[in-house]
Amino acid sequence: MKNKLEAYAQSREVLLTSIITELSADERCAAAWLTGSYGRKNADQVSDMDITVAIAEPYSDILCTRREQVSHQTTPERHALFSKFGEVALIHENNNNAPEHGTFTFVLYAGSALMIDWVLIPQTHAERPSQSLLLFDKPNIPVAPDESEDPEKNKKAVAEIHAFFWMMTAVTIKYIIRGDLVFVQSWLEVLHKLTREIERRLKGIPWLEAYVRGSVSQFQPTREQQIEALRDLVLKMQKLHPTLQKFTGSELSAPMAEVEFLLSLTDESDASD
Repeated sequence: MKNKLEAYAQSREVLLTSIITELSADERCAAAWLTGSYGRKNADQVSDMDITVAIAEPYSDILCTRREQVSHQTTPERHALFSKFGEVALIHENNNNAPEHGTFTFVLYAGSALMIDWVLIPQTHAERPSQSLLLFDKPNIPVAPDESEDPEKNKKAVAEIHAFFWMMTAVTIKYIIRGDLVFVQSWLEVLHKLTREIERRLKGIPWLEAYVRGSVSQFQPTREQQIEALRDLVLKMQKLHPTLQKFTGSELSAPMAEVEFLLSLTDESDASD
C-alpha cells in the first residue's frame, strides 16, 4: 500500500510539472497558482490539486463562459484544455464554487485517478490569494489583501450559527430516539464544526488559520456515547451563551428546557428502536 501511495503522489507531481510547462507556454493562460492544501503547505499523498488559471483576453470570453451552473459536463473548449493532461474519466462542474466571473470544474483523470479542481477566471478579474503557491505569472497578477471579517456581518453570522446549532441539536435527538446512529454521528460532526466556527469568530481568528482538514470530532460508536457527546456540546454552548449575547448584542434563544425534555425521551425509546 505504501508503494502504491508513493507512486500515486509521484504521478501527481509529474502531472503538475506537465501542467506548468504546458500552460506557461499557452498564450491563453496568463498565470496559474495552487490553493487548497498546496497553498496551505500541508498537502499529503492523496491531496488533489486546486489550480486557478487566469485566462488572458480575448480568450476569457470562451474559456470562462458558463453554460450551466451545475452540470456533469463542461464546454468543449474547457474540456479540450483539461484533456491536454490526460483522458478525462469524470467531470463535475459546479459554478457555485467558482469565483465571480469564473468557472469551477472537478476533473478525475482516467488511469491515474488523479483529481484536479480547475478554476478558470478572466485575467481582468483575477487576484491571487496570499495563501497560494504560484506556478507562473506573466502579467504580475495582484495579490489579494487578507480579508478581515466585517464586524456587523460577523455578529449576524454568529447569531445565525447559534440558532442553527440548537435547531440541529433538536433534530439530532429525534434520530437518537429512532436509533439511526449513522445520521447522529454525521450531525455530531456538524455540531462540532458549528461550535468551532463560533469560537473562531469570537476570537477573531482568520478562517484559513483555523482550518482543519477532515473531521474535528471523535467517532462515537454507541448510542450512549453519542448522547454523552451531544450533552457535552450542549453544555459547551450553554456556557458560551452570555459571551455570545454580549458579542452579538442580541437576545439569543438557548432552549435548554426543550432540549432536556427531548433528551429525556431517549430513556424511553428502546421500544421504538
